[in-house]
Amino acid sequence: MKSIGIYYRVSTDRQDFESQKHAVEGWLSKLDPDKAPKKTTVWSDEGLSGNNLNRPGYKALLSAAFAQKIDTIVVYRLDRFSRNASDAIKTLLSLDEVGVAFISITQPVLNLGHENPFRRTMLAAFAEIAEIERQTIVVRVKAGLKAAQERGVKLGQPSKIDDDLKIKVQEKREAGLSYRAIAEDLKLSYGLIYKVAQTLSSEK
Repeated sequence: MKSIGIYYRVSTDRQDFESQKHAVEGWLSKLDPDKAPKKTTVWSDEGLSGNNLNRPGYKALLSAAFAQKIDTIVVYRLDRFSRNASDAIKTLLSLDEVGVAFISITQPVLNLGHENPFRRTMLAAFAEIAEIERQTIVVRVKAGLKAAQERGVKLGQPSKIDDDLKIKVQEKREAGLSYRAIAEDLKLSYGLIYKVAQTLSSEK
């Protein structure tokens, strides 16, 4: 743990970061000198829901992590990082692939530090949960398509709107992203994303 990224988040303007900071700083002060980070960077988001994946501080934190500018992410609780459990699991799996550890100082059972003896078991469990959710979404989309066809709905969308895109849009909408945020994230036009969303609505 040489370079860590600390992330704080509060949902409303009436809250503050002090309790989170106090707890994290207390945790850092108790580390053995040989385990203390050489560099610490702090990111935060204020007044933003944990379901919103378009938080500026959150995105900057992940950008630094995937660029391997930090080797460990430290949070007060997992729900400060993300309130969407499935999204959090997918992100933690992706972070582990690039060698970035994750520590929730109040929930050590969730820690994916490389010194954790149960790390591989936890990663396997997380991966299974993520796959189950992905398969559930695939089944839901296919069932919607079949139901639409049975109702006589014409499904001749442009070739850009395939099942994979529908699944991605549905996942991101369920994570709380706006149509515009999804378009920016997938580097597609707002109009196309809106059309996909309307298609999904008609298939329910």
